[in-house]
Amino acid sequence: MNNDVQHRVLKAIAEVLERKETEIRLDASLRDDLAFDSLKQMTLSILLEDEFHRTIPPEDLMGIVTVKDIIDFIDRKLQEPAPT
Repeated sequence: MNNDVQHRVLKAIAEVLERKETEIRLDASLRDDLAFDSLKQMTLSILLEDEFHRTIPPEDLMGIVTVKDIIDFIDRKLQEPAPT
């Protein structure tokens, strides 16, 4: 797992939740533990797109359950060629 990606994702999640990064566990469920609703998910998606300069279609986020799932997803996205 890329530590830079992890830090940047945790920072974005912390911003959406208005919490400290240290309060967010990698195994935390977005819905159950962090109380993510559709508005928070949309906000996070926009923040991540801006942070990593990648388009993240909503359907790509289906099946993402935990914080670690997001980090792994972004890691995979960064392996794809950058948009021109």
